[in-house]
Amino acid sequence: MAKYGVWMLERLVLQYCEAGGSSRGMRAFVQTSAPQLEAQNPQLNVVKTARRGHPFVVAIYRNGRSKPICVKNQTPDDIAKQIYWLRNSHGRNMDEKVISSRHLSRNPSIQGVWNVHTFEAQNEELMAKRLASWESMQGRREQQQQQ
Repeated sequence: MAKYGVWMLERLVLQYCEAGGSSRGMRAFVQTSAPQLEAQNPQLNVVKTARRGHPFVVAIYRNGRSKPICVKNQTPDDIAKQIYWLRNSHGRNMDEKVISSRHLSRNPSIQGVWNVHTFEAQNEELMAKRLASWESMQGRREQQQQQ
């Protein structure tokens, strides 16, 4: 993604194995689509590295962050989609985005989350008051019956 006219993706590292089966799609991408990618994006430094293990695409951004993506057993088209997604990303860490609540509201609730025991104390007080009034009413009836 270009921010202020400057592309944020500085370098793209394509790591693959020359003999591994999981790197088949990456090898095909490097042979066919990588030259087109370099021609379409002259601002991008594309580094191809052969090493043992599963294939990875590592995007290194101007702010020093990197995003590694495993492209094991993917087709060249899927790898191209991943690379274009990385190219259009800003390089910012997604952990910086803080969401305090899943519910968005102009008037957030101060009551908290409801559960079964939310009003337990209020219910006990209410039942105690009702019991006291019932006992006082029973006491009055007994007094009236005695008279």
